[in-house]
Amino acid sequence: MRSYLGSKGVTRGMRRRLTILLLSTSCLVPIAAGAQTVSAGEVSASGAAGLVADATQAPSQKKIFKSGTTKRVLNRKILDAAGPVGGAAQMLSYAPGVQVSGYGNTGADKYTITLNGVQQGWGGFGGFTGDGAVMITMDGVPMVDPSTDLWQSNFIPQNGLIVSATTTYGPGNPADRWYANVAGNVEFTPVQPTTKPGGDITATYGNYGQKNIEFNLRTGSYHGWSTVLAGGMGNGNSFRKAADGFQNPYNDYAIYLTQQSVI
Repeated sequence: MRSYLGSKGVTRGMRRRLTILLLSTSCLVPIAAGAQTVSAGEVSASGAAGLVADATQAPSQKKIFKSGTTKRVLNRKILDAAGPVGGAAQMLSYAPGVQVSGYGNTGADKYTITLNGVQQGWGGFGGFTGDGAVMITMDGVPMVDPSTDLWQSNFIPQNGLIVSATTTYGPGNPADRWYANVAGNVEFTPVQPTTKPGGDITATYGNYGQKNIEFNLRTGSYHGWSTVLAGGMGNGNSFRKAADGFQNPYNDYAIYLTQQSVI
């Protein structure tokens, strides 16, 4: 059974959880940056213990094999291949059978994704709008517009906020599907609460002024609660420079907060 606090809180059974996507936005022009970026450094201080008991986790390969649905899980190692300035669309480009079309290569750009021949998102070379029959969720909460069922890929512009992306091909099991799971579902699982404190900070700098910084801070179990605060921001220019010196800049940023009871 699910109930909602506003549009972001979820209570499931005896579990208490508050998840808030505080801010996610981007600003760009039609031609986005195409520079090759490199990592400028990374700082990590992770606790020795794992996730809290009720943290969201991607299904194991054994569970997928025994299930009646077809799924593909992209773990953190695969998501790293999308690049430090990649967003939701770049992550999904590594899922078999998912076609991604757009006009850039950063998380600030808008893309259209196609799953089982059905489209979702906004983007494409002509500003095409999909028909919203693919459900997109973040930590199990729908991200699509409730009136149109549409979703924009730049809602998740920062790669570092996500630990796994699970694609379900087809409507899926009745107990798990939402109202827009006609062609399938894409679940983006963000950084989850842990039993011990820790954190990560990653900074990236590349050609054409591309810069990006991401972080996540985990409190660990404290007075019966475990909290995660994560976010990031990036900006840069395109390799395509106009005759008048205009460099087609982009910028994006996002903040994410989740808190979960460990009692």
